[in-house]
Amino acid sequence: MRKLVILLVLISVFTLLLAEKVEIVFWHNMSNPVDKKSIEESVQKFNETHPNIHVKVVLVPGSETEITKLMTAVAAGTGPDVYYLDRFTVAQRAYQGVLECIEDYLVQLGVDVEALKQKFFKFAIEEATYNGKLYALPWDTDVRVLYYNKKLFREAGLDPDKPPVTIEELDEYAEKLTKMKGNRIEQLGFIPWFGQGWHYTWGWAFGGKFYDPKTQKLVFAEDPKIIESFKWQKKYADKYGMKNIGAFASAYSGANLNPFLAGKLAMVVDGNWFLAQIRTFAPKDFEYGIAPIPYPPYGEANSTWAGGWSLVIPKGAKHPKEAAEFILYMATEGQIKYAIDTAHLPTYKAGVPELIKKDPMQKHFAELLPTAHCRPVIPVGALLWDKLTEARDYILYGQKTVEQALKDAEEEVQKELDKALGK
Repeated sequence: MRKLVILLVLISVFTLLLAEKVEIVFWHNMSNPVDKKSIEESVQKFNETHPNIHVKVVLVPGSETEITKLMTAVAAGTGPDVYYLDRFTVAQRAYQGVLECIEDYLVQLGVDVEALKQKFFKFAIEEATYNGKLYALPWDTDVRVLYYNKKLFREAGLDPDKPPVTIEELDEYAEKLTKMKGNRIEQLGFIPWFGQGWHYTWGWAFGGKFYDPKTQKLVFAEDPKIIESFKWQKKYADKYGMKNIGAFASAYSGANLNPFLAGKLAMVVDGNWFLAQIRTFAPKDFEYGIAPIPYPPYGEANSTWAGGWSLVIPKGAKHPKEAAEFILYMATEGQIKYAIDTAHLPTYKAGVPELIKKDPMQKHFAELLPTAHCRPVIPVGALLWDKLTEARDYILYGQKTVEQALKDAEEEVQKELDKALGK
């Protein structure tokens, strides 16, 4: 009888342990084999070290801002517990009510949230925050720099070890590095909007400001430095002609084709991920250098901006507390492994030395992280991006003046921002 009682007790305990184990469903869209493998290995380790939780990984293809599948699943009560979301859209999704506030669950887990924030780069925490609270934990990141072709520099009589520092030098070098045959461009020194030469890239390099969080007002249309950054870009459009530039670019559109890698574009602003493309697709004798983005006298030295991904808990998650525990692991220990495995820059500070140890070239990018800008953290961030891009195109093609294009964009986005803020 005693043995039977003991057996029944053991069975009860075993049953209780099984009942307490919860399954976390994790959706992500990292289909790249290297990225996917690293994530899966971290999930496996988490499962092995957290016997009360089992994480099930589901690959859900989609773009950075595509959350239709998520919203449909959440509405049907079949959404995941953890989701991989572009950090740039966290504030907007939080405002839309799509996300749970992860900070509340981290507190339940006994986490010192303020101490945790200090372990990530400031810009990443800003992007993960809405209304003063964390709605995500940051994942990887990126920065923008100037890449230049050293061989083309030598051919043009320029010192290959002295890249342009100022906008004036950039313009001077671009002129010397450009080759024309009539109206046809055979080689380009530089075009501001190629690669990652976005509105934010040059607006910040010129020392401008897009948004004032204190007044909750967009300010780019009145900022003389932002205005000047667009007027400077327009000079290139007028000088070479948008039709000619388009014809030049179209010759290098296609799989693995890029005018910089082909040795036909001497300088380009691009991200740290471009390093892998150079190593994979450029000729073996390709010589290149990396430098900070040039800036005018009144601009910002070492200017750059960062994007990247985050991990969030969708609204209606079945196991939000356990989801937060998994996210905490992935954003810290898992992120260090991911940085080493994939060469993605980490937002978790402890991952930087490990990445540089593996690839010393990453130091060029990592040094810029402490002062990197992030896109304005507002509930209409995607709309702001689209309207700034639209304004830039109006300007380059001569359809609107710089002042008018920026004014129209600012008014349209501010109207939607005020609605979102309840004004």
